[in-house]
Amino acid sequence: MTWRAKGVLIGVTLLLSACGGGLAGTYEDSMGLTQLRFERGGVVVQSSDLGGVERQMRYELDGDRIRVRHPDVDGATLVLTRVDERTLSGPMGVTYRRVSD
Repeated sequence: MTWRAKGVLIGVTLLLSACGGGLAGTYEDSMGLTQLRFERGGVVVQSSDLGGVERQMRYELDGDRIRVRHPDVDGATLVLTRVDERTLSGPMGVTYRRVSD
């Protein structure tokens, strides 16, 4: 394999690994009531210290939009917008900030 071919292969591998990472980390609302823990494979866990409830859901990325699907209600979807690397914006002005990776 030539040096050029090796360089192209490394470049493509890095590009694919950067694009395929999805969303990861834990985000918390500004009042500290709800956390969203995004995991690889399209899984998000919503938890609340207030009620001690934890719910596992699925999410899909579409550009800067994140669609979180409720597992028990067909068609129920929460749409979040990625503002920057550390901030998500939800309905009614709710903002989630990344608190851990």
